[in-house]
Amino acid sequence: MLGHAGGRCDKCGGEQPTWELIKCPICGQNTCHKCATFAYGRYFCSTLCGQYFFHAEPEDDEKEPDEA
Repeated sequence: MLGHAGGRCDKCGGEQPTWELIKCPICGQNTCHKCATFAYGRYFCSTLCGQYFFHAEPEDDEKEPDEA
């Protein structure tokens, strides 16, 4: 018999099979489907990470240069 392939939700602490956990693309937390937030076509660990995904600050090279 194979070993237990499971993990723990970082939000609620519930044990879930590894394939049931969602890794947040922003912060990397493992979240179960019950705790996850669906936004912009992806699952996130929180609404804050979902908002950051869509409204992230521009990269340094995309910012307008400071006026002298």
